[in-house]
Amino acid sequence: MIVRRFLFGLLFLCWTALAHAGADQDDFMHALATAREEAYVTPTAALARLDTLKEGRSGQALGHLLVETSRANFWLGKKQEALAAALEAEKLGRASHDDALLAKAMLSHGLVLSRLVHDQDAARRLIASAAALAEKTEDIHLKTRALVAQGLLADQEGRSDDALDYVEQAAGIARSGADPDALAMALREQARLMAVVGDAAPALKLADELLAIARSRGIPAQLAHARLIEYATAAHAGNPRRAEKALQAAVDILEKLDARERLAVPLANLAELYVQSRRFGEAARTSEAALRIAREVGDENGARLASYELGLSYIYFRNVAQGRQMVDTALEGLKDDERYVRMLLDYGHALNQVGWGDVALTVYEKAGSVSLAAWRKEKQLSYQALQRAWAYQKKQAELTAAHHESQLKAAELTTIKRLRTLWVALSVTTLVAVLLIALLYGRVKKANGTLKVKNEQLFRQSTRDSLTGLFNRHYFYEHVVPSYHENPGRDGKSGGVFLLMDVDHFKSINDRFGHSAGDVVLKNVAARLAASLREQDVLIRWGGEEFLAYLPGVATDEARQLCARLLAAVCGTPIDADGQQLTVSVSIGFCPRPVALVDGGPDWEKLVHLADLCLYLAKTAGRNQAFGVADANALTPAAIAAADADLGQASADGLVDLVNVKTTATS
Repeated sequence: MIVRRFLFGLLFLCWTALAHAGADQDDFMHALATAREEAYVTPTAALARLDTLKEGRSGQALGHLLVETSRANFWLGKKQEALAAALEAEKLGRASHDDALLAKAMLSHGLVLSRLVHDQDAARRLIASAAALAEKTEDIHLKTRALVAQGLLADQEGRSDDALDYVEQAAGIARSGADPDALAMALREQARLMAVVGDAAPALKLADELLAIARSRGIPAQLAHARLIEYATAAHAGNPRRAEKALQAAVDILEKLDARERLAVPLANLAELYVQSRRFGEAARTSEAALRIAREVGDENGARLASYELGLSYIYFRNVAQGRQMVDTALEGLKDDERYVRMLLDYGHALNQVGWGDVALTVYEKAGSVSLAAWRKEKQLSYQALQRAWAYQKKQAELTAAHHESQLKAAELTTIKRLRTLWVALSVTTLVAVLLIALLYGRVKKANGTLKVKNEQLFRQSTRDSLTGLFNRHYFYEHVVPSYHENPGRDGKSGGVFLLMDVDHFKSINDRFGHSAGDVVLKNVAARLAASLREQDVLIRWGGEEFLAYLPGVATDEARQLCARLLAAVCGTPIDADGQQLTVSVSIGFCPRPVALVDGGPDWEKLVHLADLCLYLAKTAGRNQAFGVADANALTPAAIAAADADLGQASADGLVDLVNVKTTATS
């Protein structure tokens, strides 16, 4: 009986010890997960939590803490500290033969090499090795992290399709393993990448799923990160209201967490949304707060973004000199930002709005040259990726050939064996070469397909002409045509005017001075036309050397005066094109629209067509002048048909009343 009681007591003590150890392990894993989520949002707080957790830890537990220490230092931009922690974790992983720990450490090491050291080749090797180790484990979070790391690397190299494939696989693995933190990590990148390539609706659904996970986990840092991803996704998707709501929510959480090292950039982004919605006072106050915080915590990028937005606010408040100084200084440090070209365009728009058209033109020209350089760089990156793939395959072929050569030397026993081995080696080498060629062709084809898809996506998203910075036809169809049947005439007497303008003798300019001179002419003419129009007027590059303007609320008399200004603005000052002083003029055709459209009234296409007929009349009459329809309300179907057949005869017959505007300058 005594022995039995002793055994029962011993078993109870063992069970109690195991239960306590299990509880301690659960607490440790939860604290580790919290620190992992805090690493991005509040890296300083995460480092403090990790230092506390390190007390009394050694071996594998210490290694996992060092991995997250490396990531927290990475988000603080501390390159050396992040590398040191990752390397120490790798050492512990090898010493303990823990493949999972080693893979996590290598992924953190690769992240630092890729983003802070910019050694892409070394990062690629590390991440590939880590992914191979991760596949051998049952760690869902590790497998997800490895796939996400491969996706981020592919995205950096311009391989958007590969990047999406990786993060979709990561999300699938995380769902199958029911790991909410791993799924949140995958969804963050999947939503961001899908929004960038233009899949707006699926990206927003992923953002909703990410928010649901963050709320269920109850980790404020994770919710803040999810809100920031929601903002980025909504901004890419063209949903400014949701973007602002998400960003404001993220800022509120960051302020409650006292995450000052992460707060400057979201505040600057919030100021950008205020500028876009023309709430310049709020933009200035938010930018000033972001700038103050950025300087306090040493966030140089946040300080530049805040200075840029504050400078734009000053420009809109007509403090142009100080605003330009702030914006120009900030943009010098933001050339590597993916939004750099859009920032230049917004800068040019702000200058143009306050009457600094010539300076705005310079900014637009810079945006165009940067866009062209970025496109060329993207193609170069794709070519380099193909070169790396070819070099890798060549190396594999060399290793295969060396292996077979050693087999041949070892098999040199008889002439028959040598010949037989030689034929086998030649056959295998030929097969490998064929496979390598096929594989390389497939990669080239895939790269070309990726470039094609990306160019199509960029074309669909663009509403601006890349050369002149003006709106394009897509913008006209999406934003002007739908409002055509709304009456823009606030005085009840004027319904608006369509102007169609064409650069005179443009073909001879291209033929005599080259297409680069022609491009300079188009950009200058566009800038002069834009500077002569009102803020509410819409100016579009209609195609080639043609420009279309829609002037809501303008009557025929005002249109005649405006045409005179436009003719003088274009031909009044020669254009410097590659050292050649070119006097350029335009011809204009215009047609007003009725004050109130009724059933059967002319649609916008008929009015633009009539403007085109007037433009042709101006061309045949000697150029550098304007012809237009005097009374839109007299445009009956019979009058339109007569004008379409012969506008000059229709005018002579009194069916269409035309007006003519000339300048004293010559074409």
